[in-house]
Amino acid sequence: MRNLDNLNPDILRPSKLAGISVVTSFALTLLSIPLADGAAPNIPISENLILFVIFIIFGMSALLALASLIFRWGWKAKHYGIPFLSFASVSYLGIVPCLAVVLYSHAPYWIRGITLLVYGVSHFFWCRKFTLLYARAFSDAILRASIYEEESDAVYYMRRGDEFLLEKYFKFSQMPQDRYFAFFIVVGIAMIPLMSSVRTLIGLPFVHIFLLVAMLPVSWMGIGFAVRGFLIFYLYPTRIKKMTGKDVYVDLVNKPRCRPVKPR
Repeated sequence: MRNLDNLNPDILRPSKLAGISVVTSFALTLLSIPLADGAAPNIPISENLILFVIFIIFGMSALLALASLIFRWGWKAKHYGIPFLSFASVSYLGIVPCLAVVLYSHAPYWIRGITLLVYGVSHFFWCRKFTLLYARAFSDAILRASIYEEESDAVYYMRRGDEFLLEKYFKFSQMPQDRYFAFFIVVGIAMIPLMSSVRTLIGLPFVHIFLLVAMLPVSWMGIGFAVRGFLIFYLYPTRIKKMTGKDVYVDLVNKPRCRPVKPR
């Protein structure tokens, strides 16, 4: 079996990476509290549904990070994937304002419906790109071998092989393109002259409305990272375990022995 403690950077060990992720999640949770509370100032924090969900998610992240430190989790894919799920909390910057509009605003129901529909459908199609891409890779023996390299005692998730498939073979960006970030920020800024009217119509502080629009691509990015992490560290390792009886470990350094030819 490969000596992953010597191969992989120690700072990226799951027991250490989990600590970084929980600090990130904590910071974004703190940022979300005034957004969620400001949307419903007449509702006690203990009864605010948005904050309840956020606190539950953070609590689970903190418990998993604590477990990783206590048990010094190693390089199994199921352990390495946990911090990546926590990093999805960056999506709070868009999701919290969206839920605030839907649950606590004075906006007409058709505006609430459109808001929920736009967020739901756009996230679905963004995440569907990951599911289709990895489904195609897993169904092809050569592509699968560049991500999951099987040896006699274990299977290894090859990060460099995965990056090659995404960036060179499929030419797929894990993040929304810059033009999406620029477009939605510009739209948010363009609403500033209409701040008073929009605030009156929606019934929320303008910061919620600005973040609702400007942070939509950031939310795609966060949820997309979580979906990708679920696929490569949980879904397909589980299938590999059923197929081979072998656990999947993470190799962050080595190049895969099998590398597909770049499509023209």
